[in-house]
Amino acid sequence: MLYASTRPGGTASAHIGDRRPARARRLLRASLATLLTTGLLGLAAQTSSAAPRSDAAAAGHDPVIMIPGMTGSPANMNAMQSSLRTNGWPADRLFTWTDSSSMTQDLAKAARELSAKVDQVRDRTGADKVVLATWSASTLAARYYIKNLDGADKVSQYIGIAGPQHGTANNGCQWYVSCQQFASPTTPFLRALNSPSEVPFNDRIDYLTIRSTADYNATPTDTASLAGADENYLMSGATAPNHLMIVSNAAALAKMRSFITAHEND
Repeated sequence: MLYASTRPGGTASAHIGDRRPARARRLLRASLATLLTTGLLGLAAQTSSAAPRSDAAAAGHDPVIMIPGMTGSPANMNAMQSSLRTNGWPADRLFTWTDSSSMTQDLAKAARELSAKVDQVRDRTGADKVVLATWSASTLAARYYIKNLDGADKVSQYIGIAGPQHGTANNGCQWYVSCQQFASPTTPFLRALNSPSEVPFNDRIDYLTIRSTADYNATPTDTASLAGADENYLMSGATAPNHLMIVSNAAALAKMRSFITAHEND
């Protein structure tokens, strides 16, 4: 409150306080301390609440499991992994993997091993679902997992790159069991896999295929597409990549990234 005091000589002046200035100073100091503490607590609360939002944004992408084809190794998917990481995917949500036979034996068995890997990734990341980014023969193992095992509730997106979805004319590899399974469109494995739908549970899972006119392993070109997929992306022209280069091709990887991002909230 304002009160009047008289200086020597009779001059009046106004002061903030009361008749007990020491108590007023103590109260003022206490009030300032309270305001300062409240402000710091508010700032701390903002900081702590911002961190989870940032973490949540970083973890917004479903984990991606990248799987090479027959006789391949996880290292074949390093360019894909690097592409995703460079474009905002957290490193701890990116996984390269293959089954115990490198996709050379029964693809149904590979699918069962994939089921275990998906559960491991979900446990490790806390994610409900994963994205399967597959190449060549692994495109079939992943579809088998979705259709016949427990993948329907654990996969959000399926990316199939250069897969022999309907067999291949380049099938001189039949000393491998998996090659026998996709040697033609009419193998028992493919007939069962492609019926009644080539995109099982597509009400829950988004499907993208990527194929190239320069691919001489998965032939003819359209063998790599899936009826009913959300998108079947065709690469053609002078810059179209071959079977080995498609999983490191910048345009193919850009397409994969844009598809994942566009469908993440489906």
